[in-house]
Amino acid sequence: MGRKWTLKRLKPKVFINNKGFSLVEAVVAIAVIGIVSVAVSSLFFSMSRVSKFSEQQMKRNAVIKVIKENVGNAVRKNTVIYGTASMAPNTVGEEITELPVKDLSGQEYPEYAFNLKFAGYTENNVRQYKAALISKYGGANTFEFLFEIYH
Repeated sequence: MGRKWTLKRLKPKVFINNKGFSLVEAVVAIAVIGIVSVAVSSLFFSMSRVSKFSEQQMKRNAVIKVIKENVGNAVRKNTVIYGTASMAPNTVGEEITELPVKDLSGQEYPEYAFNLKFAGYTENNVRQYKAALISKYGGANTFEFLFEIYH
């Protein structure tokens, strides 16, 4: 009998509430839900920004590829740049501006224009052009790139 009495005495007394949540439990649960929802929503919005940026970057890269192909074909064939009425410049420093972008399949990119400048020749007599891609609708800043055209 003595041993049972000491075990009962040593056990901490636990109060069991069978009526539902206490106010403290409810506040803690609401706080945890709030913290988790803020974290999830910030993650969602940052991922949507990254996705939008990636989409813009992919489109810009496609437009740059179109410009390089069109200018390369025009220089090699000594014709006008496809989608424009302009010949590629062939004097160092000569620049043509506000050229529209149109690929060989006929698709136009009205949100972009480009400036093209003849930068000169490399030591191997390869032509270098500097192009500036301009967003007409106030997107990103001008994106400049240098490329070479081999004959």
